[in-house]
Formats: sequence, C-alpha cells, structure tokens
Amino acid sequence: MFNKTVLAGLVAALISTAALMTPATDRLHGLSLDSLHWLRQVFFAPEIDPANSPTAVIVIDEETYRREPFRNLPKVMWSKQLAEIINAVTKAEAKVIGLDIILPTSVEKHIRGFDRDLLIAMRRASQQHKIVLGKVQHQAKPIAPHAGQSFAVGHQKNIRVVNIDKDIDGIIRHLPLTVQAKDLKQGTRQESVMAVELAARAKKQTPTVTSAGVLNLGDKIIHGTNNNRLTLNFSAGSQAIPTYSFADIFACIQKGNTGFLEKSFKDKVVLIGTALDEEDRRLTSKRFITGPENFTHTARCHYPIAQDIYRADLVRDSVPGVFIHATAVNNILRNNALGELSHTANAAIMFIVALFAAFFALSYPPIRAGILTTGLALLWLVLATSVFDSGYVTILYNPILAAMLSFALLLGYRFTVSDKDKRYIKKVFSYYLPPAVIEKMTASDTLPTLGGEAKEVTILFSDIAGFSALSENLSASDVATFLNDYLSEMSDILESHGAFIEKFVADEITAVFGAPMNDPDHALHAVQAALACQKRLNQMQGAFGLPPDRKLAARTGINSGEMLVGNIGSHRRFTYAAMGDAANLGSRLEGANKFYGSEIMAGERTVELCGASILFREMDSIIVMGRDTAVAVFEPLGELAEVSAEKLTLKQEYEKALVLYRLGDFSMARVTFETLITEDRVSAVMSERCLNLLAMPPENWDGNFELSSK
Repeated sequence: MFNKTVLAGLVAALISTAALMTPATDRLHGLSLDSLHWLRQVFFAPEIDPANSPTAVIVIDEETYRREPFRNLPKVMWSKQLAEIINAVTKAEAKVIGLDIILPTSVEKHIRGFDRDLLIAMRRASQQHKIVLGKVQHQAKPIAPHAGQSFAVGHQKNIRVVNIDKDIDGIIRHLPLTVQAKDLKQGTRQESVMAVELAARAKKQTPTVTSAGVLNLGDKIIHGTNNNRLTLNFSAGSQAIPTYSFADIFACIQKGNTGFLEKSFKDKVVLIGTALDEEDRRLTSKRFITGPENFTHTARCHYPIAQDIYRADLVRDSVPGVFIHATAVNNILRNNALGELSHTANAAIMFIVALFAAFFALSYPPIRAGILTTGLALLWLVLATSVFDSGYVTILYNPILAAMLSFALLLGYRFTVSDKDKRYIKKVFSYYLPPAVIEKMTASDTLPTLGGEAKEVTILFSDIAGFSALSENLSASDVATFLNDYLSEMSDILESHGAFIEKFVADEITAVFGAPMNDPDHALHAVQAALACQKRLNQMQGAFGLPPDRKLAARTGINSGEMLVGNIGSHRRFTYAAMGDAANLGSRLEGANKFYGSEIMAGERTVELCGASILFREMDSIIVMGRDTAVAVFEPLGELAEVSAEKLTLKQEYEKALVLYRLGDFSMARVTFETLITEDRVSAVMSERCLNLLAMPPENWDGNFELSSK
C-alpha cells in the first residue's frame, strides 16, 4: 500500500505531465526545436565545411541588381543570362539544377525569339534529367512557370512544388514530402516536392513515401521523416551552404573561367533563388542563430565583394527561402534530418522529470528543494542538447515546466497537509527536545505515538549535592541566575547525547534516552552523558558566580527498563514523560549516591545494555525505599578505552573487598577497603560500615544494605 506522501508525489507528477501535454502547449514544442538549434551552436559549436555540402546556391542578391547587365534590365528579360547560367552549370557537371524562382510571364509575344536561348537550355537540361522548375500551389491554380518553359521541360515530370508549410506560430520547421496535385488525365495525384525530387535525382533513386509518411530513396529509409514531412536540421552560420552571386557567376561565364565553375558546381545539387532584403524571407528554427548575412563573401570568380551593400552589423532572424530547400536537400542526402520522439516518449520524459522534482519537494526543505529542482532543469537542458546533437528532438521546456508545476503543487501539499503534523510535532517538542532531534524525528517515516506506549528506555535523574545549603547563602535572583546557567550547561550536554529533557524541578534534571526517538544505544548514551556532565562540572569549579572554595557536585541516577512513555496529563494540558517502576528506581538511585559519597549510580539493566563499552564497578546490593527486593548498583568509572590503570586496580581491589563483605567477613573486607580510602570515597563509606557491622553483627546476613531514606 502506498504511503500517502508517495501517492501525492505520483499524483502531482501525473497532473503536471497531463497539463503540459495538452494542445495548448503545442507552441512550446516548436520553441524547443528553435532553442535546441541555438543551444547546440552554443555548447557544441558544430563546424560545417561548406565545401562538403551536397548543395550549392546561386542567388539573385542585392548586388545582382546593381551589376551590369542586370541594373536597368527588367527581371522578365533576364532569360538570356539565366540560359547561360543553366548551360554553364550543366556543363560543369552539376547533378541537378533546381529553380526556386518562378517566371510566369514572358516578353516572347512582344519580342519574337527572345526566350529561345532559355527554352533550349531548359530543354537540354531536362533531357539529361538535370533540371526541376518550381511552382507554388496556393489557390485553385498554382503559380507556375510560363507555358513555354513548361513545354520545354516536358511539363509535370520536371516541375515540382516549392511550397513550405508553417507551424501554428508562423515558423518553418518542417518540409512536406509530397503534395496533392491535379492531373488532367488522372485527376489528383501525390507528387514529391522540389527538395525531395532534387535529392532523388542526385542519388538516382526513385522516392517513395510509406503509409506512415516515411521517405525512402530506393531501399534506404531517410531519417527524420514521418507523417509525410521532414524535420529540418539547420546548420549553423550563413556560409554552411556555399553560395554565389548570380551576377558574379554570369561574369565568370563571360570571362570563360570554366575551372571555377567546375570546382564550385561539379557533383552538386545547384539551386537558383533569391536572397534579397525583403523578398521571400522566412522565419525558421534557425531564428535564434543570427549573424551578418555574408552568403556570397567566400567564393568569388570575377567581382570583388560589394562593400557598399553589406553591413557587418546587420543581423537577421529570417533566411531566404532558397536556403530552406537547400537545407532539406542536404538533410536527405546526408540522412541527418531530425528525428522527433513520439508523444508517449515525451510524456514519459516529462513524468520522470516531474517525479524527480516531486521527490525533491517532498524530501528536502523548500530552499534546498528549489536549488535541486533548478539543478535538475539545467541538467535536462544539457541532456536535451546532447540528444539533439545526436539527431533527435526532445521537448525542452515542457519537462522543466512540469517539474516547476509539480514542485509548486507539492509545496502547497506539504504546507496544508504533509507538514501539518510535523509542524505540530515541532511545536509540541520544541521546548524539551534539541533541534537536531526534532528534525530527525519529523524527517522519520514513523513519528512517535502520542498518548503513550510501553518501551524500554533509559532514564537519568540528576540534582546538585547540597543545593539547599548552597541556596541559603544566595539571593533569590542569584539562585535563579545560577540555576539557569547550570541547567543550560547540563541540558546542552545531555541533549548532545540524544537525551529528551522531561522536566526541571528546581536543581533536578530528568532526562530520557530512547524516546521519543528510537535509540538502540540509549543506555550507553545516558552513561556517556552522565560522565560528560561530571567532567564539565569538575572543569567549572568556581563558575556560576559561586565562591572559589565552594565545590559543586551533582548526584546522578541512571536506570534502564520498560516504561510507559508518551503524552501524559489532561485533555487540556499534558507533558511528555516516562513512567513506571524502572523510572522510580532511577530516581531512588540518584538519592542513593549520598549514602556512598558517589556521584553516578547505575542499575543492573543499564550496565548490561552498555556491554563492554563502559568500565563499571559493582558498588553494592541495596534495598531502596518502596521496594522489597535488593538491586545491584554500579558506578561507571569511564569509557573502557580511556580508563587509567589506577582505576582498573581500584575496581579489582574494591570488588575483592565486596566479595568478603557479602560473605560476612567484615574484618578482612575492612582491611581491603582501608587501602583504597585515600583515593575513593565509596571505599571509606564501606570501611566505616564494616566497622559498624563488626560492633553489632547482623542476624541472617544476606549481603544487602537497606536504605533508610530516599
């Protein structure tokens, strides 16, 4: 069965994923694709050698309109120059030529034979399957090449659509593979677009599109095609595709520099289009990779670069349409179009990222969880960019937004539901538990049972020896100051060992180990705390505003056993306490110290639980007030690893004397106790007791000493 907190995390992750998979977030997918192009450029800086580009572009640019013979010549009358370029590029052994310029009109009816050279050039190129003219299909009738040009190339077999589909936000990220066209004989038909046709002719393969919309060239599947579209993978920089000015290439032909033409166009797919300031410019996934437009600045045959035209500081977020077709051809020929993950895969990614954010929100304090979630978002940016660099598009922003939404939902859940109980626990225990214990307790999956539970714990009672006499010589305010300082010092030590301070009664401290937080070493920690308090008091003689000659000592009783621990009291007021016979015995052991002159006394169960970690000496077997049976009592001499040789000797000699004492050999026991008197107050007490027992021998001696008071 799921923990309710785990269930809340799963629900929040599911809600966040579902919210970010709705049609309302479709624009984010396009934005992701654009951003990934930019991130790849920033982090991976891909180097593209234009010489290796399968395509080359000849552009009618601003410079062309300023050069002769084009400067004062209407574009409709450029047919002779275009014919020369088609002939020269064909002769330079280009694989195929694509015209991304449409000439729907002609001066042929006004000037007989004016287009003859162009039509012949087109005819020759079409006979070699090396030319494809473009048309645009918008309305019922397409914008198509002039009828003479159509006739010259054999009509539809060498004319293809150059339409480019925009996404919902007006950005071009995909290219259709085929479009529906009208045929006078067959009605409607599917025909490939210009980019697909150019790539197929370059490969000398027939293009086919499967029922799933995947493009095949021959038996080769083209990566990044699906649903009858190709996801464009734009190379960085304006010179990734070698580009030449129409005017410069025409001048090169006039100059007869066939070597330059062959070097530039041999075995290339050559597209002829426009690259002007305003005409036929499109926003694409490359819109964030901006830079000066210097398309034609690298390769020149005749004219130098026109310095008065191009501005180095002018950057554009749009690109000429011809470069979109050239990019598509390159993607097909290089087989490096972008593969897009399915909706299911994207949803799984979002859910996993949202789940991590949910884990952070539920497991850590808000600020730390926020930092971890921010780190998760940055990690996802790096991972998504790496995946993109390998040729696949993942959703970039949706997982980050899903993580943020999941984080926000669970912060609200924690405040209103999950942390409500924890805040209550912190409030209840804040005055008698150290902050570290409270944090550990509230972080635990199993909070303590409020109301009471029976469990084995260790209880410690401690008070100041001779406090009444001490306080008589101090004013009330001095007593209060002294107690506050003393209790603060001692409680800090106890809490640092995991104690729960049950209560203060004047100078008395009651502390519980092993509750409310479970502690398997509660007995050991209690004894270690008592020894630490004893050591601190020895270091602070003369402190607390007391006279230098006033020795300050505390008596401590420690006992372990099963007790009832929990919130005890009325419905309106209660306190967390430990109760039971074992607790009462601990209180009696604290008082028993004054009969022996000792400072710390522990019960038998405490010694058993401590094991070999602490060196104890058995002090006596006593019957405390309120009990009929005797209990063995022990004094901790220190942690075993730190005990001196003198204390080891003291333990051995004292316990030898104790054996004689219990056997009733008070005379021999006294002799041994006497040898220890100078260094041990307990031995002095036992020596005097042996003397009294020799003077008044007891009847039915059982070795137990009955205390006459608490």
